[in-house]
Amino acid sequence: MFIEGGIIGLILGKVRGGRFSNFSYLSIRAWPLIFLAFFVQISPAFTDKISVLAGFQFYAYGISVGLIILLLLLNLDKRGLKIMLVGLLLNLAAIYFNTWKMPVSMEGLQLAGLQPMLEAIQSGKIANYMPLENIHHWSKYLAKFIVIPKPYPLAKVVSVGDLFITLGLILFIQGEMTKNYLHSRSRMIKFGYKGTI
Repeated sequence: MFIEGGIIGLILGKVRGGRFSNFSYLSIRAWPLIFLAFFVQISPAFTDKISVLAGFQFYAYGISVGLIILLLLLNLDKRGLKIMLVGLLLNLAAIYFNTWKMPVSMEGLQLAGLQPMLEAIQSGKIANYMPLENIHHWSKYLAKFIVIPKPYPLAKVVSVGDLFITLGLILFIQGEMTKNYLHSRSRMIKFGYKGTI
């Protein structure tokens, strides 16, 4: 959903008269946390081969979500990030109550045509997911059970939290594109320069 959210945000930002050049002024506090969170999330693919670090893979997804939550908390003044924070907290709750794994619907994966992912989860090759069908308490409503099936080219199974994150991303991108105070400042500087010629 995040690719779609980015594209929709860019389109809406442009339709509303926004500028792509605004991103050159974008300032994110503690932005290296984005890359650290990504590295932590993909780390199970490597650490499962190292016996000392094998246990880390069960916490990797939760740690990566926690890092992004910290990043959002440091940047709540930006439009859309509060909504993204809600989505991340919902996803964090889902994995916290399920041994640090995100429940995902096996039936949903079949409907989305994601058979390889389904088989990898069942065999344990993907350590940060577990079958939703094994969950019998309220956290199942925070799991990935919303199916976006084929023929949609990016078929997937998403959670309610993912929808909040996507909405927040859309609002963030178009919000940054439609900011105009920097351009006003730029026009003032140019006017002053012309006056000296």
